[in-house]
Amino acid sequence: MRSIGVEPRVNFDALSLGYKLANDFSKNKLNSKKLTFFTTGTVALTFPELLKQIASDGHEIACHYHYHDLMYKESNDQIDRNLSLAKEAIFQASGEEPIGFRAPVFSIPKDRIDIFDVIEKHFLYDSSYVLFLNKYTKEEYYREKPFTLKKLKEFPIVPKSFFYQKASIKSGGTFLRLFTKKMMLEVMEFNKELGFTPLVYMHPYDYLENREFWVSLKEFLKSKNLSSLTKYPRQFQWQGLRNKTVFPKLEFILDSYEHQGKMSELLK
Repeated sequence: MRSIGVEPRVNFDALSLGYKLANDFSKNKLNSKKLTFFTTGTVALTFPELLKQIASDGHEIACHYHYHDLMYKESNDQIDRNLSLAKEAIFQASGEEPIGFRAPVFSIPKDRIDIFDVIEKHFLYDSSYVLFLNKYTKEEYYREKPFTLKKLKEFPIVPKSFFYQKASIKSGGTFLRLFTKKMMLEVMEFNKELGFTPLVYMHPYDYLENREFWVSLKEFLKSKNLSSLTKYPRQFQWQGLRNKTVFPKLEFILDSYEHQGKMSELLK
């Protein structure tokens, strides 16, 4: 909502349901292995009870910035302040200081890798960088930040090219919903073969089935920027397409891959 110029609100019921389903999946399908929840500072400030529950259940809470803003549009000073705000909010809510980070919308492009210097000041690991290996080689990426930083460990998202190199598909989010379980497994195998950690990421709206995060047209009309109205129909993409396929796809992937547990476990 912030992106359309409207004051953001936390949807308590939707987040609660999203957490319940994820936690149930952890118990019933992952042998109670824990998950990592990337959360914004604003959620921590307005819904601290949820973070306390997540921490109490033994899951990891990592940072997803303060607002869900595009980081490449901000200066490093702004980023530094927002990371500090988010970390403090998460700590106050959960009693634990986050050691991991993921940028909203993976919003750190190759021409803004200076942002990783700021992230390294605050965190031990990051999983924000998308490596497009149809444009650059693994070796070219590894010669630059964040891979050359001493303290920060990077766990990148690495899409695989499909459809004659026309589409780069990730193993998460909209891609997880729209494309087949076999394609998702191919993305995981592609990562493994290249020495990357295969990762699956989801938002609660990816697997909730009744458009619980839907924002009404009335809210969009409050925006002073009429171009924001184009995002209203895009909600059908984010919330309405093949959500029911997500958990069955995860179970299919689990036939080939054992869940690693919390992201912080990878540091060991």
